[in-house]
Amino acid sequence: MRNLVKRLDNILTKVEENLIFVLMLAMLVVVFIGIMNRFILKESLPWAEELSRYLLIWSALIGASLGVKHSVHISIDAVTNFLPARLQRGIVILSYLISFSFCVTVLVIGIPFVLRLMETNQLSPAMRIPIYFAYASVPVGIFFMAIRYFCLTVYECTTNRHTVEKVETDKEVLAG
Repeated sequence: MRNLVKRLDNILTKVEENLIFVLMLAMLVVVFIGIMNRFILKESLPWAEELSRYLLIWSALIGASLGVKHSVHISIDAVTNFLPARLQRGIVILSYLISFSFCVTVLVIGIPFVLRLMETNQLSPAMRIPIYFAYASVPVGIFFMAIRYFCLTVYECTTNRHTVEKVETDKEVLAG
């Protein structure tokens, strides 16, 4: 199970990193074209701001999933640091399960919302593309985050604590 989850994690990491790279590069190009058009031709491109906004939203929500992998989201661990290791582990697993449940809840609400938007045929103001393209970023990003929390829960439940503590101690020794 652990190897399967590790492969899933590696595949998801590659997908997320490549998607974020493409989205951020596209946003950079669009903003650059918009600025050049405004200063050289003295004319603004109405679609440039809208497209860059949508690209930023997509990259931020996909990046949030990558943030889960690298544990860069805000957490309060001042109290848990004083607890015994066994209790800390239980709290970490509980927090992953709560986060996973939150992601599933947002998916249960978000997917039907996007599907209803698809039925309305509503278009974005400047680019005239279906608005659900922008709103679909939430379920997609949250889906990736749910996978991440699932992977973290499996890692935490299947990790031999003694091995992890030894690795952490070795890292501290190597760090000096």
